[in-house]
Amino acid sequence: MECLNTNTALHQIDERNGAKPVCVGKKSQDRVRVAPSPNDRTIHNWQLYAGRYDVKTTDAHLTSIRDFEMFYGCNCFTKLRDQDAGLYRNWLVDRGNLQPDKGGLSSSTIRHRASHLASFFNWLLKQEGYRRLSPNIPDQFDLPKRQMAKVLPRENKAYPTLEEAKAMVDSMPSTTRLQRRDRAMVALAFLTALRAGALVTLRLKHLNVEAQTVTQDGTEMRAKNGKSLVVQWFPGVEVFEPFVTEWKAELEALGFNPADALFPDGKHIRRRIYEDEAIPPLRTNGPINQAFAIASAVIGKAYSPHSARHCLKALGDQLCDSAQERKAWSLNMGHESEVITNTHYGKMTSESRMQTLGQVGKNVGVSDNDIELMLKYTLNELAPGTPEHNRAKKLVRQREDLRDETSVIE
Repeated sequence: MECLNTNTALHQIDERNGAKPVCVGKKSQDRVRVAPSPNDRTIHNWQLYAGRYDVKTTDAHLTSIRDFEMFYGCNCFTKLRDQDAGLYRNWLVDRGNLQPDKGGLSSSTIRHRASHLASFFNWLLKQEGYRRLSPNIPDQFDLPKRQMAKVLPRENKAYPTLEEAKAMVDSMPSTTRLQRRDRAMVALAFLTALRAGALVTLRLKHLNVEAQTVTQDGTEMRAKNGKSLVVQWFPGVEVFEPFVTEWKAELEALGFNPADALFPDGKHIRRRIYEDEAIPPLRTNGPINQAFAIASAVIGKAYSPHSARHCLKALGDQLCDSAQERKAWSLNMGHESEVITNTHYGKMTSESRMQTLGQVGKNVGVSDNDIELMLKYTLNELAPGTPEHNRAKKLVRQREDLRDETSVIE
């Protein structure tokens, strides 16, 4: 067999001397090869079990599991001892005393990590091949109250007041259809407390202007845990209604059908000539995140879509006087329990607490009992719904109103 004479030296056509591949194409090589973990199959089985949870919830648990695995040196969980879990718990608590830029964790993150791991190992102890592990391992993730008390709590999440929310929506540009869409999204967030994922996947049929309701359909929308419910527009936020109703009317005038997206992509916001397939909703939460960024920048803040839920919870604290009203308010936010609403939403900020405490005892005619009651209220020591809590709330509100009047006169 004769070789073709190309009149070229072999070293010049050696492929090993050529340029390095740029890793493009269908068969590009991985730049980083990660060694498999001996726990991958077990964690995969847990993910199948955790399929009943929301994707974000599963991801949060998975982050905690992998974090523990890295601390454990990626060893097989079949060799785990009580001491290993205890060492991780202590390491986790110690990170609460560090600054965020040095790897520090908030008190909330530490508690969630410990809770996630206790849940995971409770499941693991029931699996084949792990039943000989110590049954005390999940208990090792119980956090020491004394040590956790030393962890300085991070500032509660900022959220706009109702007046700030009004200023945000009023200041949003409305020249183009896209701008009016964004304004309607922000307004509807303060009307319904819908989460960002559910809000951007609404369709016209889900919004009932006459009944002032929004149907969260878990089968068609990106709803947390796939939950379906009918949300009544909240009282006290009627100022946002025109922005939403006018937007729906504008879409209907363009020929939009009930199955079309209420907040479509910009390329779809035009007159519909042919009745073809339904216009799809937004694929990501990016547009509503950007809309809130634009709206809050006007008042010099940076609020997320989730801040609307905190705002409405705080408004409920002001408007609801009975236990039945508070329960209805909480259910309308999509919570199964008032405990969730009170624990995670609309907490009193440090600034508000300091202002309230600063006014205690300064006005003539205030009894010692009322002063003590207001102190307990500002320190969250009163149970919501009790007569003491309601009286303290009214007293604090009176002082806030008096302070505002005094500042205006000055």
